[in-house]
Amino acid sequence: MSPDPTGTVVEHNVVSLMGIVLIALIAVTASAAYAWTSAPRRTPREPAATTPPRLTASLRATAALLAAGVAALHAYGAVRLLGLDLTEHDQACRAAVGAARAPRLDGYEATYVPLRLGCRVAGDGTYTAGVPGWLNPAAAGLTLTAAACAAAAVLTTPGLRRACARRARSRVRAPGRTRP
Repeated sequence: MSPDPTGTVVEHNVVSLMGIVLIALIAVTASAAYAWTSAPRRTPREPAATTPPRLTASLRATAALLAAGVAALHAYGAVRLLGLDLTEHDQACRAAVGAARAPRLDGYEATYVPLRLGCRVAGDGTYTAGVPGWLNPAAAGLTLTAAACAAAAVLTTPGLRRACARRARSRVRAPGRTRP
């Protein structure tokens, strides 16, 4: 780190990172348990009319497993950042920016979402260190996929479709009819 007085050091709070790990582990356990209990079970003589509820249950279970994956990735990243102390922050930043830019390091930026330790280089931007580069894009992809599965589960709910169809029929009136 340069002795420049304008350089700022913003670190992750250790208690916050430990809280993230604890909450993420609880979320992983709860999501996995929900996925296990809501997954559809097939019986030998299952009628064909139960296909939409099975699809809805499968989509809900998939969304829950994907949410568990997001929480697990966030916990992994928090554990990686917990393993770095202040001297290792400097070493990780020097390795991330390279030998040519290392003398111009002027501060750290810590963010929780996305989870990263940013190393600011004067006049050259911010480089990520401490968290693997694949972690945040993977978490974002899993989050979007989980949201899509959850939305599809809502849209395939048979009761919701019937209620929407009733509401749509009640709004459509024959021409010339007036409301009583």
